[in-house]
Amino acid sequence: MARKKSNNFLSVFKVFFNSIKTYFMYLDQTSKALAFPIFGQLLSVIVMLTITYFVCTNVDDIKNAVPFFSSGNTLLITLYVILLPFLIVFLKAFYEFIILFASLNLVFYSYSNKKKIKDIDFDSFNSSIKRRFFKYVLLMIVSIPFLVIAPFLAFVFQIFAIENDTSAFGSIKRSLGMVKLNFVSTIIMLLLCYFTTYEFLPSLFIWASQKISVYYSMVNVCEKFLNLFPIESFTSQIDLGMLNDFINEIFSPLAIAKNMTAGIIMFLIVGFTLPLRCCCFTELYRINDEKNIKENSKMTDEIVKRATSKK
Repeated sequence: MARKKSNNFLSVFKVFFNSIKTYFMYLDQTSKALAFPIFGQLLSVIVMLTITYFVCTNVDDIKNAVPFFSSGNTLLITLYVILLPFLIVFLKAFYEFIILFASLNLVFYSYSNKKKIKDIDFDSFNSSIKRRFFKYVLLMIVSIPFLVIAPFLAFVFQIFAIENDTSAFGSIKRSLGMVKLNFVSTIIMLLLCYFTTYEFLPSLFIWASQKISVYYSMVNVCEKFLNLFPIESFTSQIDLGMLNDFINEIFSPLAIAKNMTAGIIMFLIVGFTLPLRCCCFTELYRINDEKNIKENSKMTDEIVKRATSKK
């Protein structure tokens, strides 16, 4: 069956800018849906690290103050018990994030070309992915060997989410074929999404946070946290001759704190711009393979019908 050929350069940009418009149209709802998955991961990791290193740096004081913890094993087991709820929060947040990673494609497949829907029924869309969770995990696992040709996996999650009956291997095969026929448009969209959400916006927010001193406050907090570790004493023991000053500089608490702060900002920006990337590739998927979508998405249409008809 013949498929629609690659769109030209201007068409890809049109899809990209239309997707930006759609992204902002639904920004309030998608951000609300992503709030727990993103902040749940970030904050639970920060809390677990803080508790762990507080205990590690105050082991003797804790043992002296509380005789019950005089045994190292007792203290270690107690630490695990304290950390367990935060680990559960992290796993729950991560689980919800990867579900949204796929279901957002269904959301934009349903709503991107329509008048704004006030209340997106995320539960209906998420349930479609949750019912196929083990197939979804299989898809992520079998995709790993193909990462060397990552651009050819550009439509894997759109195909899996929208074409409800498609298997993990079938999704990869379909994506390989689709990208092969639409290689130029796919590469252009990948570059647009990468430079916008991984380079430009994180750099912009870092610059803005520096202007209002939020960045430096975060760096200060991170540096104080890192001072709990014997970083400088460790690097001072390394003897690499002329490279010593360079090593001491890049592995100083201040340098690491700056990288941590930039990493946190980037994590937040990349996380909350996930809907933009999903929208871009869902729309590109739609126009590149419209005939096959109609043949393979009957079950998806039922999901959309239930979601859009909910009052």
